[in-house]
Amino acid sequence: MTGAPEVEILRLRSRDGLDLAVRHWPAIAPQRWTFVVAHGLGEHAGRYRRFAAWFGERGVEVYAIDHRGHGMSGGPRGHAPSQAALLDDLDQVVSLATRGQPKPVLVGHSMGGAIAIAYALAHPDRIQRAVFSAPALMVKQRLPFWMRWLQPAHHVLPRLTVPSNLDVRTLSRDPAVVEAYSADPLVHDKVSARLAAVTMGQGAALIARAGEVRVPFLLLQGGDDGLVDSRGSERFFAGATVPGRAFTLYPGLYHEIF
Repeated sequence: MTGAPEVEILRLRSRDGLDLAVRHWPAIAPQRWTFVVAHGLGEHAGRYRRFAAWFGERGVEVYAIDHRGHGMSGGPRGHAPSQAALLDDLDQVVSLATRGQPKPVLVGHSMGGAIAIAYALAHPDRIQRAVFSAPALMVKQRLPFWMRWLQPAHHVLPRLTVPSNLDVRTLSRDPAVVEAYSADPLVHDKVSARLAAVTMGQGAALIARAGEVRVPFLLLQGGDDGLVDSRGSERFFAGATVPGRAFTLYPGLYHEIF
């Protein structure tokens, strides 16, 4: 790998006036594909630099959004007012990536995987295909008693924000990845009642709608993922019917596959 192409920071404005940061890595080799990336809870798009470098050398242009409340984007940390707001933010990036190019491939990881599934259901004609990496369909990590009340609270206290209680040791078997995550100043451990409800809290509903997905997709899941239960991915894939779907379970891998 020769290293990541120079990143360009683009700025968009959400419908409700928030500043949204989008990282853009151009393809190094002649362009063949465009990817739009949706990251997971608490992280940011900058963590996908090596991903962009690897695919950039293979002719892939990458756009990656910092979700509202994350990274360099605006908004209260770890909060989103609705699923519709998250999908609309992502749709702006898809529009940006589509200018003068074929429809992109949507790549979503963890919370971003759940957002990507919801986007594929809402806007199947806007993307060519999708990749869902360890989508947050079933949370595996045991939650403290008090956190179990977080999602029901979203109706009356939508901005109530608590620590996400993420065990960073379960992210990757590579100690360097865990260390870099822990030291990253743009990473946070916050999640609001509303964000939890409209992302991870929608897992059962997304699994139930797997048969409605009309976009060919690749589903990736680590067999030893300590954050997301692999049974959620298995059930989602079992319910899907779209031609061109594929599921790969990686025995021994933790939450972050790439």
